[in-house]
Amino acid sequence: MPAADTDALQPSALRDADHLTAIIDLNERLFFARDLPAVVSILRTAARRLTGADGVTIVLRDGDLCHYVEEDAISPLWKGQRFPMGTCISGWAMLTGQPAVIPDIYADPRIPHEAYRPTFVRSLVMVPVGAPDPIAAIGAYWATRHTPDAGTVTLLLAIARSAALALSNVRLLESLQEAAEAARAQAREVGRANAARTRLLATLSHDLRQPVHALTLATHALSSRVTPRGEIYVSTMKHCLGVVKRLMDGVQDLVGMDDGTIAVRIEDVPLDDLMTHATATFQLAAEAKGLDWRMEGSGSGVTVRTDRLIASRILHNLVDNAIKYTDHGEIRIVCRTADDRVWLDVCDTGRGIPESSLADIFEEFYRIEAGNEVVGLGLGLFIVKTLADHLGYPITVESRPGAGTTISVALPLAGSVARP
Repeated sequence: MPAADTDALQPSALRDADHLTAIIDLNERLFFARDLPAVVSILRTAARRLTGADGVTIVLRDGDLCHYVEEDAISPLWKGQRFPMGTCISGWAMLTGQPAVIPDIYADPRIPHEAYRPTFVRSLVMVPVGAPDPIAAIGAYWATRHTPDAGTVTLLLAIARSAALALSNVRLLESLQEAAEAARAQAREVGRANAARTRLLATLSHDLRQPVHALTLATHALSSRVTPRGEIYVSTMKHCLGVVKRLMDGVQDLVGMDDGTIAVRIEDVPLDDLMTHATATFQLAAEAKGLDWRMEGSGSGVTVRTDRLIASRILHNLVDNAIKYTDHGEIRIVCRTADDRVWLDVCDTGRGIPESSLADIFEEFYRIEAGNEVVGLGLGLFIVKTLADHLGYPITVESRPGAGTTISVALPLAGSVARP
């Protein structure tokens, strides 16, 4: 190729290199833009500089309207205004997904001439942003009759592709921020509700404890003075006071879990201690309902690594729950060793739980249907699960309606490393 021909191509090659550099710079700046004003500001400046136009506008689709959100021009255009999609060239570009190249706006029927007469515009290029459903448009305007070349249209289309990605990123970021703020607001509301509940429960437990204690003392004093005929009423009072006391203990546990004041003291605990205490606490109550009380498996000589009070509370709540929902048959506690754990199975022959409800029984305030009998607040198993989770103890449940339920909890053997 002659030297003269090579020299003739050099300005075009340099211009293309400049454009490529400018597009790369545009993409870098758009990458770090985090909101709509930043994106449209970058776009208007870059589009005018790259096209050499007398004015540039950025148009966003707002439902059935075109919103002329930003501009960079030698005199005002339509910044801040909205027009129906079908009445302006930006709407045409977005609806068709095609660029519009118009050398003379007054010779094109798609142009609303009256809207353009107050402006300097004589020629324009309008390109859609986004595909297949454009979300915006970019327009470049000239004050004199001008036929934009293919290179200018290609540049605007390249800018539009970068703009589509940047606007999508902004919308995604806004959605994430809105979701995060909604989550924070919900967390604050839940926190306030939990704090209010904790205060209410703590006050309730504190205020009830003294009169219940006084009633308990009075009932015991009364039991030695009533006639045999009146003993049934004293027994009823003792039973009701026992129910109230268990409810209050449950409320107190709930308060401790809510305010994070559960103290944990891990030590070696003989399994016999836990079993003996459960028997002393519940055997008479079980037999009073006509239920057999049975212990299976040997806990003798077995030591578990646990918090004595929390482990007792877990076991007692399981046994208490079993007695409540068993009308005939037996209550059975089975001790079995597996690997580095001791499993305590609390088995009953009670009403059982439908399979559809098994996932719900550890929820707060969930109660199994028990006819007209009031059997508690529905906190027993919730407290069991929360305390067991607190110590990392697994729990399993098996049940069949009419055949009974077995709930099992695993305690680590002393000297073993507890597994999650």
